[in-house]
Amino acid sequence: MLSPSIFPRLAAFSSGSSSRERQPSLSALLFCPPRAAPLPPPRVLALSAVTNAPLPQQTTTTTERPVRKLLIGMGVTLGYEFALGHYLEFIKIMKQTRPGSYVQLTQEIMRAKGVVGIWDGFFPWGAVQAVAKGSVFSWGHAVTRQGLQPFVAEKKLSAGTAEVLAGGAGGGFQGFVLSPTLLLKTRVMTDPVFRQQMTPLETCRQSMSVGMKVIRHEGAAALMKGSVVFSLKRVADWSTRFFFSVQSENFLYKRADPDAVLSTSQKMAASLLGGVFSTLVTLPIDVMVAQIQQASKAGAKVSVLATFRDEFRRGGLKQVAGFATTGFVVRVLHVCFTTMIMKTATSVIYEALEKRD
Repeated sequence: MLSPSIFPRLAAFSSGSSSRERQPSLSALLFCPPRAAPLPPPRVLALSAVTNAPLPQQTTTTTERPVRKLLIGMGVTLGYEFALGHYLEFIKIMKQTRPGSYVQLTQEIMRAKGVVGIWDGFFPWGAVQAVAKGSVFSWGHAVTRQGLQPFVAEKKLSAGTAEVLAGGAGGGFQGFVLSPTLLLKTRVMTDPVFRQQMTPLETCRQSMSVGMKVIRHEGAAALMKGSVVFSLKRVADWSTRFFFSVQSENFLYKRADPDAVLSTSQKMAASLLGGVFSTLVTLPIDVMVAQIQQASKAGAKVSVLATFRDEFRRGGLKQVAGFATTGFVVRVLHVCFTTMIMKTATSVIYEALEKRD
């Protein structure tokens, strides 16, 4: 039995009202669903609520500022060359210009001066070269990468290809600027006079006099001796270093996801591996630069083809192969660490400074 307390309007129905137009039927009361409650009026959000709302993150490709990258490259390269790079290059040039094992050559370097002898040629020419090498390459790379960015944005050029081209351009800038300092540093490293007992200050003074001696006896143009080979070598060096580093990143870490963001350790590992493959490609040119610029060849014209022809006459292809791969071990170490420093470490420091700003 239905109670009037449950359906209040049933009481009005059963009260005998004669106005059926105004009263609903019993079936309508029992079976029609109740009306939904009216919706509240929409609220208008304040403008501050919209502007303060977090926006979705967008991944954009940014280029590095050339001047800041120049300063970072300068400082990082100077520190690396002083701590390790100069010794690796020193022992590599010694190996490429005279016989002897790495241990014997290291003992020869340190025989008269001790450990300090490792830095022969670093002050001033090695330090000048390190500053110029890091700054010029970093600037050239950043400027070229900035110029290629519109092509990357329009999908006319891949980011990896742009990185390789920027690396090669940076190496080309570096080659022309560094050729005189490399020649002077190589002269100091290969001159027997500097293997004698002398103080670091005397070594530095004698090293500075090498430049004037070259200009006085061979002319100012001699400072650019081997510059064409050296510049081409730098283009080949950095193009292959960046190419193999990018390919290592793609092969090791980006096969499943080409847009994957790599960690710093992954980038460094790829840079080291890229340096190994680059060494295999460019070592013969590196040997030729050392042969052209050594102290015993001062004032003499050294032909690349004639040098390899002489080596072939001495022992055939085996002799040429041995000559072209002289100093391979230290060359690999030097290139690997240099690639890691210039390609990855400078960018990591740049990004850290950008975030701090």
